[in-house]
Amino acid sequence: MKKIHETDLLVIGGGAAGLCAAAEAATAGASVTVIESDLHPGGQLVKQTHKFFGSRDEYAGTRGYKIADILLDEISSLGDRVKINCNSTVTGCYPEDGVYTVMEGEENYYRVKAKKAVVATGAQERMIPFPNNDLPGVYGAGAVQTLMNVYGVVPGKKVVMVGAGNIGLIVSYQLTQAGVEVAAVV
Repeated sequence: MKKIHETDLLVIGGGAAGLCAAAEAATAGASVTVIESDLHPGGQLVKQTHKFFGSRDEYAGTRGYKIADILLDEISSLGDRVKINCNSTVTGCYPEDGVYTVMEGEENYYRVKAKKAVVATGAQERMIPFPNNDLPGVYGAGAVQTLMNVYGVVPGKKVVMVGAGNIGLIVSYQLTQAGVEVAAVV
């Protein structure tokens, strides 16, 4: 392993919470390193094409992927105080020394020494198991959003949405906009 990269704050996760933490810390004068496992920062925001609700301070009326752009623009305006390393995963934490090991890609390992760390690793969709949920064409709402909004692929011609909460309705609306027949929302 090569030399240790030093930073005031290590942010593990480059989604909404991680980017906000990085921006706040850098605004206060800290040097910040963000480690993001995806190929680009933004987390779940990059697949959100719908407009958010809430207060103006929480970007009400703004589409999720635009919120990611706003946060990244804010970070960019802070100059070299924030470094974002994508396609990277924290593989070890040694709190007694403040050292973290990071794997970038599949072969490059390095260490980061941080005075403080924020773990903002986000959420992961958890489908409720049911018989045959592993068959082709059975997707969770997040997988459908990833297919459509990240990769531009519709999951099929006709769907049944199980779940009538805000995510089920939002994804059903997105499917309809993409020309997919939503046979039912259950």
